[in-house]
Amino acid sequence: MEDSRSKILNASAQLFVKNGFDGTSVRQIAREAGVNIAMISYYFKSKEGVLVDLINQTSNNMQEKTKHIKDLDLEPRERISLLFRTYVDHFVDHDLVSYVFGTELSLNRNQTIVDLILAIISRSNDYIYNCIKACKPDLDDDICRMLPVMVMGMVNKALSTPRAMDIALGNSSFSSQNNNEIRRYLHLFVQDYLDLQLGKAN
Repeated sequence: MEDSRSKILNASAQLFVKNGFDGTSVRQIAREAGVNIAMISYYFKSKEGVLVDLINQTSNNMQEKTKHIKDLDLEPRERISLLFRTYVDHFVDHDLVSYVFGTELSLNRNQTIVDLILAIISRSNDYIYNCIKACKPDLDDDICRMLPVMVMGMVNKALSTPRAMDIALGNSSFSSQNNNEIRRYLHLFVQDYLDLQLGKAN
């Protein structure tokens, strides 16, 4: 039964990216997942419930991956770098859901979904802000707040518009179809940006 639930979530993420949330029907999700419609109602009640579960699952996974970082025996600057690298890895590994996040925020058609996504972003930004302030107590608050916004905005942009990234880089050896290459590029970008804003780690 749990396998059916996972199939529904995976199929939904792919269809939401392909057709948009409003352009995807429960019948399409059931067909793509290979389950009957009653199974979707049983687990999620509605199509909106599927998306809410996708968002919550992604948020919980991200929190699980990052919660230990603040307790590691590392300099604050190193914790910040590790935190951002972990975020990059998470978004690359969940690129379909990340794309849905961005799309639903830009369309702003379902306030329940938008509020949930914004709450997740707010919690993430608050955590990163506290790490940055521990590293650079004298750093301007506005910069501390904007740093995660700028970095994660770049990550989301790269994942949601990979062809544009190909063109911008002008690098024939780069392939937006290869998640490992995307991961490597984003790690380099994030590290360079952190070095620029916070100085290099000792």
